[in-house]
Amino acid sequence: ILCFVLAVLSAAQACFQYAPLDTTTSVQPGEHVAVEISDRGRTELSDRLGPGVLRLEGTLTRADSAEFVMNVWRVAQVGGPPARWSGESVRFKREYASRVQQRTLNRGKTVLFAGVTVAGLVVFTKQFGLLGFSTGGDDTNEPPPPVSSRGWWP
Repeated sequence: ILCFVLAVLSAAQACFQYAPLDTTTSVQPGEHVAVEISDRGRTELSDRLGPGVLRLEGTLTRADSAEFVMNVWRVAQVGGPPARWSGESVRFKREYASRVQQRTLNRGKTVLFAGVTVAGLVVFTKQFGLLGFSTGGDDTNEPPPPVSSRGWWP
């Protein structure tokens, strides 16, 4: 069961994608975003985020014409795997961002995942005879009940 839950959770993450976000209009706090850091930003942020930061992922808490503030939950570095963060607040100048993307739901993948999950659950419940489904393989050769319990007389 634990394997099934982990598979569902990891597959559910695959239902999301990042799409370009127009930052010239107002960006709403609470949006899940991925910010790619420019070369200048990499240099300026290295003391706070580590050397070679490529991308920050997290929840935007504030955005104005000069800076972004976000709660970071993943940081990608040059030449290394992404590091998980626990939502620390990071403030940086808007000019340090080379591209901003918004996390959106991928409807096609979500519908496909939901269909596969439902089909898997139906097969699972039928295979193990759960919820009263019959597997059709119970051919027990029980003798008929005694004549006196049939409700009719011979």
